Formats: sequence, structure tokens, C-alpha cells
Amino acid sequence: MDKMLIPSVISSVVAICAAFIAVWGQMRVKRVETQLELQRAEASRRADTEQTARRFREPLGRAAYELQSRIFNIVKGRFLDVYLTGGDDRTRGYAVNHTLFVIAQYFAWTELIRREIQFIDLGADGETRQLAQLQHHIYSSWQTDGLSWQTDGFAPMLRVFGGEQHEIGERMIREGPRGPQCMGYASFLDYFKQGDHDPLFDALENDVKALGANLEQALPRLAALQNALVDLVVFLDPEAVRFPKKNRTKIELPA
Repeated sequence: MDKMLIPSVISSVVAICAAFIAVWGQMRVKRVETQLELQRAEASRRADTEQTARRFREPLGRAAYELQSRIFNIVKGRFLDVYLTGGDDRTRGYAVNHTLFVIAQYFAWTELIRREIQFIDLGADGETRQLAQLQHHIYSSWQTDGLSWQTDGFAPMLRVFGGEQHEIGERMIREGPRGPQCMGYASFLDYFKQGDHDPLFDALENDVKALGANLEQALPRLAALQNALVDLVVFLDPEAVRFPKKNRTKIELPA
């Protein structure tokens, strides 16, 4: 090779190497920036998920706790025998209305949770996925035909189809100062007394009244629901900070 060409070749090689290093550096910076952006997006998503969980953990847990407690008292504590069958007008009204309320209240908070978590990637969040599975178990226990002894000519007691659960939940939701929430018991009584409420409430009311004399027909569904609700309460309050552990006893499932 001509000695005069060697410096030119070396300069060209150096220039090519410098250009390669510059391009490689830019690609590396871009890759790092992309990774940081993905990390920020993931952190933001998790923050949103945690905020949603904090917002709904307490009211959903409270609704599940109150409903499972009422079911336990109906099955084990003779709640309806004492206050509905053997009570006066006041206790009969309370036994039916408040039982109806705690059922509808649970549907309301479940509906609010459903609206929120449908936008969350359940595959990337184990706790949110577990919450959805626990809720689905309860949802299925309400609507199945297989958890009530069915008498000829009568529908299974306390069967509430999936769409009906959403409908009842939607009726119970009101806009509050901190966003949508379930109406309180007093507002529920006012709504129910108006007479133009959803007919589903009348059907549910009739089932609650019928429980006093036909508890055995609904026992499989009530036991399954109470067990699943206790599981949800334990998930939401594992340390029993909000809801006493002694009040989480499961009803034995009938054969």
C-alpha cells in the first residue's frame, strides 16, 4: 500500500469508528430513556391501582362484613324467627328493610369496584386479580340455580342473576362529595318508600320475608355466600384491624 494512503485510511477508520460509537451511544441513550418511561408508566399504574384499592377497601370490606354477619345471624342466631316471625311492626320492618339494604349495599360497592378494575391489567397485579376472583365467586353464588332447594312452581329463593346484581347496585349508587358511593340506610328507606323503585327490590323483599318460614330452601345459598364473604373480608382485612376475627366464623356448608 502506498505510504501516502495510510494516514487517509487511518483517518477514515477513526471517523467510521467515531460515527459508530456516536450512533451506538444515541441508541443506548434512547433505550435507557424508553426503559425509564416504561418504569414511570408502571409506577403510575401501580399508584393508581393502590389508590383505587385504598378508596374501596374499607367500604367493600364493611359491606361484605355486614352482609355475612346478617346471614350468620339469620342461619345461626334465629334473627328472622325473633324479629320477623315473632316481632312487632317495628322489628318486622327493620328485619326486612335492613336485610334488604345490606344485600343491596354489597351489590353497590361491588358495582363500583367492577367499574374501576375493568381498566386495570389484572395479569400484572396479583392482589387485584385475587380480589376479582373472590368477587366472582360471590357473584356466581347469587345467580346459580344449584344453591337452593327448588319447590315445584317456585323459583329458587334469593337467586339474583348477574345483570340483576349490576342493576340493583346501580340503583344504590349516588354521587357524593368524594365521588360515587352507596346511599346510606336512611336514604335507602326514603327511596324504597317512594313506591317507584326498581321492581327487583320488591322481588328481593318477598324472598327475605319468605325466609322466615322457608329458611331450609335457601340454606345452601346462604351458607355458600356467607363463606365466600368471610373469605373476602379476610382478604381485605387480614390482620383483623377493622373487623373482629371472632365475628368471621363460617357457617358449615350443607351436604
